[in-house]
Amino acid sequence: MIFAASWALSSRLYGLAQRFCPSNIVLRRVHTRSGIKWGPLVGLAGIVVYGLVMVAAGSIVRDGGPGWVNLFFIVGFWNACRFMFLIPTSVVRLLRVRHQEKVLLRDWQRTHPVEAGRMDRVPAAQAS
Repeated sequence: MIFAASWALSSRLYGLAQRFCPSNIVLRRVHTRSGIKWGPLVGLAGIVVYGLVMVAAGSIVRDGGPGWVNLFFIVGFWNACRFMFLIPTSVVRLLRVRHQEKVLLRDWQRTHPVEAGRMDRVPAAQAS
């Protein structure tokens, strides 16, 4: 009974965090096809922002602030790590997607040799 209740609570909290936490929203948008090109820039910005959160929370605690501010330090550290891993991940994914698009375009040009010079005739489903 307790296990089921804790499972339900954790899944609801996970859903809320995925929907409303700013870092999760940004990461979800970067992992789309249109947002993947912004991955390295967003990653650097996230590292800077959450690094500043860590510095501010650490200085508040060091100067005698309440101990619960350490939670902000932990959240800032976790999100800075996530954004740090976003940079190489998004670069690899972008290179892979661009290669797949190039292969699709080359295959389309081979099957349609008359229309190969005109890119405006490529059907949208085959070009992307």
